[in-house]
Amino acid sequence: MNKLISLEVKRNRLHPYHIAVLIGGFTLLAFHYFMAAIPLIDPTEADIAMFSSYDFLINLNHLVSMAIFGILGAVMGTRFVIEEYSGAKAVLLFSYPISRKKMMGAKLWLVFCYPVAAMLLCGIVIGGVFFFTESLFPLCADNLTWETIGWAFLSLLFHSLLAGAVALLSIWIGFLKKSIPVTIVAAVIAVTILCQVLSAAFSFRPVLFILLGVAAILTMVAVRSMFYQVESMEV
Repeated sequence: MNKLISLEVKRNRLHPYHIAVLIGGFTLLAFHYFMAAIPLIDPTEADIAMFSSYDFLINLNHLVSMAIFGILGAVMGTRFVIEEYSGAKAVLLFSYPISRKKMMGAKLWLVFCYPVAAMLLCGIVIGGVFFFTESLFPLCADNLTWETIGWAFLSLLFHSLLAGAVALLSIWIGFLKKSIPVTIVAAVIAVTILCQVLSAAFSFRPVLFILLGVAAILTMVAVRSMFYQVESMEV
């Protein structure tokens, strides 16, 4: 599997995605500070108490991050999966002396792991920078505790896994139609639904665990479906 993943990385340049991750990371960092500074910018803001809470800022940043990296993973999937299994490229792909299932598995594993790892890395850097500056020059009126930092990391991990799940589920839907636009639209719809549900339950943390469990089940169904489709494809 590792050799197949290395082959995929060599065949498809990841440099554009690295640049997208850097841009996304800087944007998220700026967004984080902007949200934290709202009580100072506009003290009359009706929801000033929310923007002064670390939990709210953490959850909001992670929701936006999940949307960005989930869609990024779906975009990767259009190149690594949808394009590869369409037309003449599929004929070339199936000519390799490698199991179709293993080849598809390597592609899906890469498309899942990249947005998850990228979001984790960006989130850790952003959280580290933000919490460090907060310990010196706090913007929030909330108290910064180790419990807050611990929840921030756990929330980041779960939202990152959700981003990977969004990518795979979007690819599955796009793979059914062999359509790049369908893949992107599916990703946008998925992150919109997730953000709506999670934002409505900021104070009820178990919702995040429940959604991750549901996403995990759906992702396993999606992967098995794609394995079956690729094994039964005729070229």
